[in-house]
Formats: sequence, C-alpha cells, structure tokens
Amino acid sequence: MVTLSSKGQLVIPAALRRRLGLGPGSRLSLTLEGEGLRLEVESAPRTHRATEVIGCSGYRGPALPIEAMDPAAFAVRP
Repeated sequence: MVTLSSKGQLVIPAALRRRLGLGPGSRLSLTLEGEGLRLEVESAPRTHRATEVIGCSGYRGPALPIEAMDPAAFAVRP
C-alpha cells in the first residue's frame, strides 16, 4: 500500500525497489487501465547498430586497428 503525497508523489517501498532493481534515474511508465493504473519499469533502450556503442568503454587513447589489439593485454589478472 502506498499513499499519494500532497505533491502527487508515490513512494515505492524499498523491498520492491530492490526486487525490481530500481534506483535513482530508473524510468517507469504509468498508464490508465480500466478503473486503475498500471506501473511498469521501462526497459533499457536496445542497441541496434555497432556504431551506437562506439566510445562506451571510456577509452581515450588513439584509435587502433583490430589487428593491433591483443586480447591478452586486457586479461584480468588475479
């Protein structure tokens, strides 16, 4: 059970937030359904092209051709 605040805000109980993986910045969709409301977690946007993820690793060095990349250099060492 949740209560609507004077500002129109709802507080989602911590146990539900943890179970759904919600945190600051999580997006939710609220729709009218019959006589009630439906609240759904908005899924993360899907990537459709490789060019959409260029630069996501945070690498700031010079561009390297694939032939110059050594997978052993990036291996996690215990």
